[in-house]
Amino acid sequence: MTASPNPDDGKVALNKPKPVPRPGTWISAAIVTVLGAMLIHGLVTNEKFHWSTVWFFLREVHVVKAVGWTLLLTFMAMAIGIVLAVTTAILRQSSNPVLRWVALAYLWFFRGTPIYTQLVFWGALSALYQKLSLGIPFGPELLTFKTTAVFTPFVAAVLGLGINEGAYLPRSSARA
Repeated sequence: MTASPNPDDGKVALNKPKPVPRPGTWISAAIVTVLGAMLIHGLVTNEKFHWSTVWFFLREVHVVKAVGWTLLLTFMAMAIGIVLAVTTAILRQSSNPVLRWVALAYLWFFRGTPIYTQLVFWGALSALYQKLSLGIPFGPELLTFKTTAVFTPFVAAVLGLGINEGAYLPRSSARA
């Protein structure tokens, strides 16, 4: 800013600059508004959409239940994804090269594999392994269970989506 001396009081008066006019902002806003209005008008007035049928099926019991299951699946997958993302971000910041390598391998594999392929794998897990067990490695099994009893299609979807989301969330960390 430039200052001009005021001879009356000996103080320096600052200029009051005005912002540069930007007509492109108003023109682009007008264009977007007109295009949005045209889109809404086309949706509302086009008889081929059969809005009465759409509203009927949106209130149908099976659709409402499916929306509920979708929201539950989303919430659970995001919870798993957030835990995995925070863990991965912490591992990426570790001074231990083995932990950094594990985090990088996880990110590389689950970012590099298409989500549909991952979901097919998790869905087919019970066909690949009929039973899973927990115990001492190469020793006795302490807990054994049928894979089909634990990995239902819903659990497979939650795991697949959560693990995939966990690989993409730490992208915003400093070193991801």
